[in-house]
Amino acid sequence: MPRLHLLLASSALLLLAACAQDQTAAPEPKATASTIAATTPTQGAASSMAGRTFGEKITAADEVSLADVVAEPARFADKTIKTTGTVQAVCQKAGCWMEIGDTEKRAHIKMAGHAFSVPRSSNGHRAIVQGVVKGGEPQNECGTKDACGGTENGAIAKIEIVATGVEFVD
Repeated sequence: MPRLHLLLASSALLLLAACAQDQTAAPEPKATASTIAATTPTQGAASSMAGRTFGEKITAADEVSLADVVAEPARFADKTIKTTGTVQAVCQKAGCWMEIGDTEKRAHIKMAGHAFSVPRSSNGHRAIVQGVVKGGEPQNECGTKDACGGTENGAIAKIEIVATGVEFVD
């Protein structure tokens, strides 16, 4: 009988320990076949994300400055470009969009129809983005109200790029 009490007490302690863990935090986006899995960095630009890539490999040789795209969006509409910018904002629900740029110019980046996502802790890091420049105002990429917690896409930028690949440089 004492063994039964010891077994029950041990089981109860394990159950309590499992229940005490925080289960409310949403996990970082899972790696898919088109992403390279890596550990989650700490919040902000303090930890390096250099070399982490998501989506398809960036193959474009020439880079277009984000300032040029913002200045002449019609010139680049429906064309695949490669550009670089600092991540200014990221979807905190799923990592399905981000904005790159600086205080004067920004581009809203959608992750190729949810084919991949970026870490929610990407804010402040520099990223190379390859994708197709879309004409008009950024659209709600989430598709459903529940995907990103609302119908708004978080866009501040007036330029939208549908990314096929993202590579962090710091």
